[in-house]
Amino acid sequence: MFRATLMITVAALLGACATATPPPATLPNGLTLVKADNNGALYVKPAAQLNQYQHFVLAPCEVAFKKNWERDYNADRVGLNQRVSQKDMDRIKASLAAECDRYFTAALQREPGYNLVTDATAASDVLIIAPSIVDLDITSPDLDKPGISRAYTTSAGSMTMVLELSDATTSELLATAYDKKRDPTSVVTMSSKITNRQAADRALSEWSNRLREALDQALN
Repeated sequence: MFRATLMITVAALLGACATATPPPATLPNGLTLVKADNNGALYVKPAAQLNQYQHFVLAPCEVAFKKNWERDYNADRVGLNQRVSQKDMDRIKASLAAECDRYFTAALQREPGYNLVTDATAASDVLIIAPSIVDLDITSPDLDKPGISRAYTTSAGSMTMVLELSDATTSELLATAYDKKRDPTSVVTMSSKITNRQAADRALSEWSNRLREALDQALN
């Protein structure tokens, strides 16, 4: 319920960005805007002190497509083998979630590594780090179906990272950030599973490294 409420809040904030309306200075849960640009924002609980945490839980990444993405993508597809199915979407979400987990784990384990634990009750000083990918919009997904024609695009698409930091004992949200990225490819290329993965990896690499840098500054 908590994460669902946060996703609704983020969706509203993304809508505000799309219409050039500045994000609110304060969220309903009391978090205060620290910085914002055209693609995202960072909110932090006033007086939150992250340097008290010595153990960290990395929650499994959650992935959600852009609203009506399946309907919009299939609208211009004639043959059934050219249309995306729920099975295709589930496969894409699972693959992207696993890639997200891999990048964030690697960033947190880079020397000097953070003390990652799997049990949020293992200690009283556990910080939960929860990444989510929302608003996933793939221009030309690789459906891996026989007879399907390849597509040529200038961008693999876009997606938004939502990151939450919360206290494991109290479940209190201490900080949340969101950042939207669009694949910046400027030349026409053939879309494939490889090019889509490369675009996702570029975004995940930047997001995970930015998290590591922010934690290093906040905890040291």
